[in-house]
Amino acid sequence: MGVVVTGVGVVSALGANPDAFRRALLDGTNACAMHDFERMDGSVVSAPAYLAVAPDPAGLIEPRKLRRMFRLARMSAVAARQALKHAELDPASIHPTRLGVCFGTSFGAMEPTQKFLDSWIENGETSASPLQFMNSVHGILASQIAMDINAQGVNLTTAQRDICFEAALDTGVNLIESGRADVILVGGGDELTPMLHEFASHTQQVVLGRVEGLDPWGSRRGIVPGDGAGVVVLEREDTRRKPSARISATRIGRWDHGGNLARELWQQAGKPRIDLLTDNRDGGAGSTRLNRMEERALKEFADGAPAVSHRGNFGTYPSAGAQQFIANVLMLSHHEYYQLLANGKPSGDSTGAPSVILHNAPSTSGSHAGYVLST
Repeated sequence: MGVVVTGVGVVSALGANPDAFRRALLDGTNACAMHDFERMDGSVVSAPAYLAVAPDPAGLIEPRKLRRMFRLARMSAVAARQALKHAELDPASIHPTRLGVCFGTSFGAMEPTQKFLDSWIENGETSASPLQFMNSVHGILASQIAMDINAQGVNLTTAQRDICFEAALDTGVNLIESGRADVILVGGGDELTPMLHEFASHTQQVVLGRVEGLDPWGSRRGIVPGDGAGVVVLEREDTRRKPSARISATRIGRWDHGGNLARELWQQAGKPRIDLLTDNRDGGAGSTRLNRMEERALKEFADGAPAVSHRGNFGTYPSAGAQQFIANVLMLSHHEYYQLLANGKPSGDSTGAPSVILHNAPSTSGSHAGYVLST
């Protein structure tokens, strides 16, 4: 039995909800802006970034709950509630033990982590903040979502670097197919903090000069970072709710298998005609070499299908695959195509609305993930 997506939620630099996110993708909105980042020595540097807008919790989460959440937890919890609302699904209508959460994050809760370390340095080991320590662990994001919606089923966090969302998706699909859950919320999110930006700039990974946004498929001068959160609702295909897209295949493996993973995805999905290829390319070290290997393999069954990455629209961060997945679902459900931005402007490419999308995500860590989505 297959798995379908019935709801999406997103908090992004492109907007605070799925409708705003979609409109920005359609309009070719450039969300890249200059932001001030305070360094640990007290100095301030201005650099380009795609920082997510503040989430709009109106009618979704009680204010008293939100006050206890840090920024990334707020984005994730609001995106989860948006996804449930989009699916027209009341979590109270499901037995709590059949409702689960799988969340992918690479850096986790950076803001509480820094506060915990600061409290340790300032007050000593015995007086470090226990609250900030609790909030600093990676699993807190899935836990915050679960506590808000009373999900007492499977609760898992994946932290597989730049494929952490794709790994969470593969896990969620397997849980639904194996009958261990009726509904799974799968999400991904990371936050860009001054400390993280400073560390990345020391390694010369991020752009520090003024730009209008960089094309993830073109020549790179570095990464324009971003942040945000996205959550989707997964159910079995016999659900009474209208699906937005069908997950025809998911896969996790190694990139050095000569392109076998992408080929296996295509075969698992029933060897469909691939209309669009999406990628997690971000210009990081080694990514060009990995993608050239994959492009040779993809020519066997996806020759002529355009290849895009929308990270030029919403920024680069490890779990940005969640936003790419949601963009893919919206393209399929609304029968439209979103141009990627190249140097801050729509690329002008003309592509028809896709019916089948293969997402190919080789990781610089050596892992490899992917999925096939269809209408």
